Amino acid sequence: MIVEGEKLVKKYSKEQGLLDVSFILQEGRIIALAGGNGAGKSTLIRLLIGEEKPNSGELNWAINPSIRYMPDDVNFPPTLTALEILQLLAGLKKIPSGEIETVLKRVGLWEYRKQRVRQFSKGMRQRLNLAQALLGDEQLLILDEPTNGLDIRWIAELKNILQEQKDAGKTILFSTHLLSFAEELADDVLLLHEGRVLRHGNIKSVLQESKTIHLEELFMHEISSKKE
Repeated sequence: MIVEGEKLVKKYSKEQGLLDVSFILQEGRIIALAGGNGAGKSTLIRLLIGEEKPNSGELNWAINPSIRYMPDDVNFPPTLTALEILQLLAGLKKIPSGEIETVLKRVGLWEYRKQRVRQFSKGMRQRLNLAQALLGDEQLLILDEPTNGLDIRWIAELKNILQEQKDAGKTILFSTHLLSFAEELADDVLLLHEGRVLRHGNIKSVLQESKTIHLEELFMHEISSKKE
């Protein structure tokens, strides 16, 4: 176990947040935090990275949290180059400069390293966002909607990159509304809807227990049964 959430509640004045959410994230796994818009995925991520505190409930970490984070969007300084941005971040995190070349090559941006970010496409900015999250060696990698803005090729490459992180012994949590993507990549799922947990656990076991074939089928069955 890397962290356990116990009866987490987070309320906002204009949005729902989380309602009595409990879960366990196992170490060395790829975990999909899945659900539609407004499910509570980003709220839970903000609690995990310490950006916000729950109104009630607890997060119990097995170890001191050591986290790399990819937000759903970053407003990089438009006049800086990709190389300059990563050099600044590496300096702040005291990471060897040699890692910069490695991560930029891994996300296909090395040849564009001296290009200003304002000239980048949305997909290139998202890959730079991924690159900054790959800097360092922290145990837990959290990615908020990492497929946003990526084309088919880079969505496929993202799967390879996250699998490489798992093979290196890291724990990966990513949020997504693409249930097919979650099913293809993740070992475990934390499926949210309107701030509550629909299902949680090993994907194969969850599908077997619910007698469904795919997460999309499970999700539709669960939300339809909630309305009855």
